[in-house]
Amino acid sequence: MYHKTELKSIRDRLSDFDPNPDPHCRILSLYSAAIAIADNSILESVITLATKNKISPEHLYEIVLQSYLFLGFPKMIEAADHLNSIIKIEGGHSRLTQVSYEESERWFIKGRKLCKKVYGKKYDILRKRVEAFAPDIFRWMVFEGYGKVLSRPKLNIVDRELAIISCLIVELRERQLYSHILGALNVGADEKVVVQIVEDMKIFSDKGYNMAKKILNKLGIN
Repeated sequence: MYHKTELKSIRDRLSDFDPNPDPHCRILSLYSAAIAIADNSILESVITLATKNKISPEHLYEIVLQSYLFLGFPKMIEAADHLNSIIKIEGGHSRLTQVSYEESERWFIKGRKLCKKVYGKKYDILRKRVEAFAPDIFRWMVFEGYGKVLSRPKLNIVDRELAIISCLIVELRERQLYSHILGALNVGADEKVVVQIVEDMKIFSDKGYNMAKKILNKLGIN
């Protein structure tokens, strides 16, 4: 929980934030971090910044959708409701339909492929470790996390991984942060951009920022 003075400091920093270079991925990452903070004034500040820099509302929506994988349904639903109160996302209509066999198969195939790409040589180590204590969780990671959500075509995986890094910094999830920094690099993120995203997160959390910097140093990334 952030105090009012901390929230004001974050808003002040966001008002002076220069997203160049790479405004697209940096603003989406700010939005991911704002969802983790779960304060409407912070969310609105980032949405305003996104609008000024012509960031697609659909891309903001994708960041909201993927947030439940790392932050849970409550924060995702609140962020979706807030985004909708400011920006109406086109194409909203009932989609409560049964999952088809083809859709299910596609999620599994894409999920396994993407998970292998994100984790690289550590994929088999991850699979064996997680399956040893919770095989259902690994199955859900592949099918739902990487297949149903992170393989959605409306936002590329580099931007998704950078946004994941951001919310994990705010949440102080060191083990997952380490994995997703490597994951971002494995899917093609430039080291300089990863470093910049970490630097941007100092706006939100000194503790999380310091944690991320230690990981970068451990990986030899400066």
